[in-house]
Amino acid sequence: MGYQELSWEQNGAVATITLNRPDALNALTETLRREMLEALHRCQTDQSVRVVVLKGAGRAFSVGQDLKEMLQYYESHGPALGQLVEDEYIPIVKALRAMEKPTIAVLEGAAVGGGMALALATDFRIISSRAQLVPGFVNVGLAPDTGTAFLLARSIGYARAVSLCLLGQPIKAAQMIEFGLAFTAHETPEALASELEQLTARLAAGPTRAYGAIRQLFDQAAHEPLATVLELERDVQDALAHTADHQEAVEAFLAKRTPVFRGE
Repeated sequence: MGYQELSWEQNGAVATITLNRPDALNALTETLRREMLEALHRCQTDQSVRVVVLKGAGRAFSVGQDLKEMLQYYESHGPALGQLVEDEYIPIVKALRAMEKPTIAVLEGAAVGGGMALALATDFRIISSRAQLVPGFVNVGLAPDTGTAFLLARSIGYARAVSLCLLGQPIKAAQMIEFGLAFTAHETPEALASELEQLTARLAAGPTRAYGAIRQLFDQAAHEPLATVLELERDVQDALAHTADHQEAVEAFLAKRTPVFRGE
């Protein structure tokens, strides 16, 4: 499958989606959003893919909505920005959060606005010392969208999230570590690549269906009462107990060997 504004690479069980508009700092166009959604659906349905990496080419992860294209959209549609968000942004975040495989964002520069939302929607963020998350919506007279309010408040706490979004204040690499959004801020590309390689290898060899279930449980646990969460956990455990990976883990434990998971 060919793409115009992103690139796709699969190395073993790891699929890498690269936003590929480096001259525009990977600003999100209609084409790029459509291709991203297609690529995420491809990852979801391709059983050979067990880990998904999302990154940006060049100096930035993504500066969010392409403002030139947004002005053109306003000329033809009026300021119906909610419809644009509904049609082209919400499906991407839903696809990331519903992904039954671990997702990783690689941040070597800025992730702004909608780009920040995409980074927050992944399970892991591997970052360089130049990385920053920028809730820049307020700087153009807008409020957060694409799941930013939900994901940021849950990640760093309500008070911090609100104050940063009101001020449009960047979360720099050191703060990302402090807030628990990433493990380490790497000074060199080689160190960043090494962490990415180690993490993807570990996740690709793990029980893929359990990973997906863990994320979905925590997403629901954030807003459901305890009684409902207890029932969800019960149902998830029952489903996972029937997977080949769980049976393999039990057999491996009894045989005193390391389990070989196949994501099944």
